[in-house]
Amino acid sequence: MPGSGPAGSAWPVALALPAAAEFAPVAAPVLTVPWLGERDDRSRRTAEVRLVERDDEIAVLRRGIRGVLAGRSGQVTVVGPRGAGRSALLAAAVREARVAGVITAFASCSPGESAVHRGVIHRLFADIADADCRLDGGPRSCGRASAERSIPTLCGDFVGVASQGPLLIAVDDVQWADPGSKAWLAAMEHRLQQAPMLLVRSVLATGGQAAPPGGDTAEARLLTEDGLRQLVAARFPGVDPDPRFTAGLHEATGGRPALVAPVLERLAAAGQDPVAAHLPAVTAHLADVRAAELAVSIAALPPDVLKLLRAIAICRGRLDFDLVTTLAGPLAGRVGDALRQLVGFGLVREGAPTLIADDATADAALGTLSAAGRGDLANRCVELAYRAAVPDEKLAELLTSVRPVGASWAVATLRRAAERRRSLGDDRGAARLLGRALREPVSPAERRKLMLGLALAEVAEAPDLSDQRLQRVLLDTGPEVSGAVLLEAADHLLARGDTRTAHRVIAVACRRRSGFDGGTSALAALGRLAQEDCAAGPVGPAPLFDAPPPAPGDSDPVRAVTTAVELARRGRRPGRARELARRALEPRANLPHTLRLQAAWVLLCTDDVSEAVLGLTDVHQDAVRTGARAVAAGALLLRARCELRRGHLGQAEADLEAAVARLPERAWHPRSRPGLLAVRAEAALAAMRLDEAERAVAPALPAGADDGAAAGYLLLQRGRVHLAKGDAHAALEAFRAAGRGTTGRREGNPVDFPWRTGAALALARAEGDGAVELAREALARAETWAVPGAHGLASLRLADVFGDAERRAHLERAVLLLEGTARRVDFLTAVTELAAARLDDGDVTDAAALLGRVATLRPQLLPAGLAEKIRDVSGRLARRGPDAAARPAPGDPAGALSEQEARIAALAAAGRTNPEIARALQLSNRLVELRLTRIYRKLTVTGRGQLAELMSPGSAAS
Repeated sequence: MPGSGPAGSAWPVALALPAAAEFAPVAAPVLTVPWLGERDDRSRRTAEVRLVERDDEIAVLRRGIRGVLAGRSGQVTVVGPRGAGRSALLAAAVREARVAGVITAFASCSPGESAVHRGVIHRLFADIADADCRLDGGPRSCGRASAERSIPTLCGDFVGVASQGPLLIAVDDVQWADPGSKAWLAAMEHRLQQAPMLLVRSVLATGGQAAPPGGDTAEARLLTEDGLRQLVAARFPGVDPDPRFTAGLHEATGGRPALVAPVLERLAAAGQDPVAAHLPAVTAHLADVRAAELAVSIAALPPDVLKLLRAIAICRGRLDFDLVTTLAGPLAGRVGDALRQLVGFGLVREGAPTLIADDATADAALGTLSAAGRGDLANRCVELAYRAAVPDEKLAELLTSVRPVGASWAVATLRRAAERRRSLGDDRGAARLLGRALREPVSPAERRKLMLGLALAEVAEAPDLSDQRLQRVLLDTGPEVSGAVLLEAADHLLARGDTRTAHRVIAVACRRRSGFDGGTSALAALGRLAQEDCAAGPVGPAPLFDAPPPAPGDSDPVRAVTTAVELARRGRRPGRARELARRALEPRANLPHTLRLQAAWVLLCTDDVSEAVLGLTDVHQDAVRTGARAVAAGALLLRARCELRRGHLGQAEADLEAAVARLPERAWHPRSRPGLLAVRAEAALAAMRLDEAERAVAPALPAGADDGAAAGYLLLQRGRVHLAKGDAHAALEAFRAAGRGTTGRREGNPVDFPWRTGAALALARAEGDGAVELAREALARAETWAVPGAHGLASLRLADVFGDAERRAHLERAVLLLEGTARRVDFLTAVTELAAARLDDGDVTDAAALLGRVATLRPQLLPAGLAEKIRDVSGRLARRGPDAAARPAPGDPAGALSEQEARIAALAAAGRTNPEIARALQLSNRLVELRLTRIYRKLTVTGRGQLAELMSPGSAAS
């Protein structure tokens, strides 16, 4: 039979006579795939490769072969992605057809040969001639004259061959066939019925390449991990495949059989088993294979096509195709043909002509140029993009890959793109662009601005480097640098918490800048803040910044905030401190962030917590807008303290989480991190999570970080934790250590650092001498500060230090002073403690009246410890008789709402959405959001669920 081969070289299939209508069934699709080059040398040895997960495709091909043997013509198209084994399936079909006695003609197309006129027809004629089939005009004449003969005549030649016996025409990668061969294939489709012929083609599955119409389709898919495991098991019989190896190989090859088979052959040849230990070598081999393929493909490209590939590689999809072709320059042939070849070699993505296949391809393409040639191409690309008004984002990315261009527009473009990246939260990308901008030749003043922006972008990822850049801005400066840049750099450096370094470099900057006066300038005010924070260290800083002199009626906001902080630290004149702090937080004050944070701290000390929260919210929003992560984190941390003061535990914990999200904990400076741990411990204590609080205060303070305000606050919370755990001696030591640092900084405010209160309690519990004297000193200082909430809290906490009669007097004073303040939880605690004392005295009526003031509050809106205390005292009261039950007191213990806030709260509690509330009350959505935030803070709730419960019938707030 013409075209048949020896049985030993065939796949294990059941042979049949050509006239047979059906093949005998085949047990397993084990097919013999020819080695590379076998199509030219039919005597070359073959190897068996198992085709797995190909049952459906093989069935389609065998159905076509059976049909042509039975005298029926047909078409089969094998489609699939690159490397999916389309060629192996086509070779399998050719081999099986030969074994069955079918005359076969096979041709493979490639992008490099797509310009050879009727090249496919030449190769098909040669394959038929090698099979010794009779051709009209002789076996040589048809092939030799095919370039001049007409397509109908050529079609007639193949019909003549099919008249001698069933004919299979197989064309691999038909999408790369030359136009003449494609026209002949289209004509052959109409001649199939003239003789028994089977036309089999393989087509690369892409978005722009459709399978030819008519006939059957066999879709070659990538291997699944299970299919790859079968392939490994077949190649290594008796070896159980390592699941980690098969998973890694599947990930590395993407399930492409064309890559898997040679890898397995390489392992087998080296005598290695398929285990995970060999995956690195396999991955390296695949990279080498890819590099070799790229080298061969690029070397085969015509010069014009290579020019286009280089242009695409340097642009990386950031320019449209017209600009890319302009960059490539004039091409000898058509652009479409050049692009078609690049897609065919897999160097450019199908359907996206401006996108290179991958980074390795780009590197290989540009590697054909010298360093100078590559730089010249990149610069021409950037210049072309600038002239074409390419968007800043794309132009900036192009600038990162070229040497400095020395143009002002380059720096401006990089800055705008960096700002865009920063606004989207991509600080790493912003830092990369700003770092590139610093490579351009710029003025010293412009360089300082770029360094400042780069420092802000780097603070989360490289905080030490960020601090160094801020110091350089302050130290390496001259008169050409604006004072605003210096002030901003000092502000951010101080916000990081390194007060010792900030004090030193700000002092140097002030000496070098004659435009700053130490008594009035904002820069000097920042230096004084740094000086005061590190005053308690073993080696105190030189007093380079004096306190501002009193100036009644002075409208300078810098002097106002500096004086307010000084008054608050000394615990004097709270009314004056409050007035000055409010002035500093006014929008027109336009103060640095750190000074505004200090003004909010003063309002916290004066118990104006709501105003402090609003001011801190403004600071946080401004910091987020300008990319000042350290400032934003500091504002959130101080706001968490304010929320704890008001008893809003949920909001405080949310602010704590947001602070760490804004500035990762690893990026906090060692002098500021104790403050984070302290507030974390304070929140855990408020929630009665003692183990969590203990973990928060456990870390030892690092060297150089044990003398700042943050360290003192951590020592204060450490003492509170020890008290809660019953270790009075350890608590006393912690409180005394906090007091030593506080005195060194002259920060004697009884609200912010009530170390004397804690020490007195620890002394009393340790039965030590001097507890009462220390308690009286703490009460005196609280009374001097003259803030009702601070005085009331001191009376509440120190009541246990005194005897029964004096204890009750202090509790009564605490209730009187705390009522109506922001300290609602402390007020309720004082009421509950006083009610318990009244019960101890037998005054049931007074105890019932006191408990009635808290009876309507929902327990889940209170700290766990306080809710338990209220239940305990209520139980004791109930056991005295039914007439002694607590009677709800009139009023709104959760805080008064304005008329508009009350209406919004009622609608929100009823389940109305913000837009619905806005329409009902004729307000803007933004105003409704702001009012709801204020309502939540006033009512000590964290959302609509708790608000609905609080506003339900029977609740005091309703």
